[in-house]
Amino acid sequence: MRRARFWASLIAALLLIAEPGAGLVKLPQTAIHSLVLQNGLRAYLVEDHQAPVANVQVWYHVGSKDETPGKTGFAHLFEHLMFDGTKNLAPEQFSDDIVRSGGMDNAYTTEDSTVFWETVPSTQLPVVLWLEADRMRNLEITSQVFNNEREVVKEERRMRFDNPPYGTVVETLYRNAFTVHPYRHMTIGSMADLDRASMDEVRAFYNTYYIPNNATVVIVGDVDVEQAEDWVRQYFGPLSSGPPPERRVPPEPPQTAERVVKVNLNVSLPAFVEGFHMPADGTPDAYPLRLASKILSDGESSRIYRRLVYDKQIALEAQSSGNFTEDPNLFFVFAILNPGHTPAEGEKEVAAELGRLRDQPVSQEELQKAKNQVLRDFILSRQTAQSRGEELGYAAVILHDPEFVNTELERFLAVTPEDIQRVARRYFVPENLTLLEVVPQETEAAMPGAARSEKP
Repeated sequence: MRRARFWASLIAALLLIAEPGAGLVKLPQTAIHSLVLQNGLRAYLVEDHQAPVANVQVWYHVGSKDETPGKTGFAHLFEHLMFDGTKNLAPEQFSDDIVRSGGMDNAYTTEDSTVFWETVPSTQLPVVLWLEADRMRNLEITSQVFNNEREVVKEERRMRFDNPPYGTVVETLYRNAFTVHPYRHMTIGSMADLDRASMDEVRAFYNTYYIPNNATVVIVGDVDVEQAEDWVRQYFGPLSSGPPPERRVPPEPPQTAERVVKVNLNVSLPAFVEGFHMPADGTPDAYPLRLASKILSDGESSRIYRRLVYDKQIALEAQSSGNFTEDPNLFFVFAILNPGHTPAEGEKEVAAELGRLRDQPVSQEELQKAKNQVLRDFILSRQTAQSRGEELGYAAVILHDPEFVNTELERFLAVTPEDIQRVARRYFVPENLTLLEVVPQETEAAMPGAARSEKP
């Protein structure tokens, strides 16, 4: 019955979205119960009785951004190490206990955070909280575990970056688009840094960042918030905090000239990727930029896809998106060209579309379509306890305000065509661009290394 009511509400919301001239759409508000323990741990609890499950997420405010040169890949390494045993649990026992309870678990690492999550029958909530509290401060990093997981991460790097045809393209772009900010290195880290890492350095990283006062616990699901709060206090309250992590992240200086990088790769088709510097997520300009991304490349009827793939037929694939993060990052345009076409041809067509976005306000119809797509994303993000927990954790840790889950939609719906044009004029300009062109090796002689130039 609950599911029937849920789908009926979803269909009604979708009909409202599609209605021409519909007024401001409001999603149901999320009632958030929050607490802060004496050791600094923050927790956000939400009752959601659609299904008899609970989702638990522990957000550590540490990502690749917090790594220093020569010590990259540590945050992602801990995504693996945290499953490999504590003073109370044998390696792999954590996940084994979750699976045996009828649940599932996993983790992921970004530039700004490392997140561990479990979805279990709601009766197992105290077990999960004990398990998470245990590995927060009782992790045992033995030389065998460390060496095994280091090899696992290195193999993951080969699979995701080194071996795929265009796998290193984004990494090369970031190395050239950023000069001082640690976003310039990938979350996966480098082979050299992983090989160089020592046990003492890894343990120091754990003791610096995996502490209660650098963690946020999110619980969403079939729970009683007062009982859940008692369990959070019971299991996490006794943990000792540490000194607040010192974040010495150098701001990236403004780019003042176009940067062009050309590489030869062992690929079949030419390609290019453009990166425009843009502001951090949650800032006023982030919302028109997100909508601009929808207009440019969400779906086959979007501007860049239609122009390069359908109308001009010079590209096999074309897309754009913003990498929205806690600090300013990049807005991408990426295309793989069809045989017989060059990156320059694709760049010319992209420049024409970005120029049109700067010079002509988008129509109300096109803007409403982009807003409808955002509304779709918001609705889908509320389907499960896990997706709701992820939205809440992101709002609390990265956007620094958990109430964004209730207020952020209004920021998208308030965007005007003039806002889209304003951000396009500000950010989609040559002096703010880093361009990476990929040429197949058989097209011209192999180059000794990436060539970099700046156009004044």
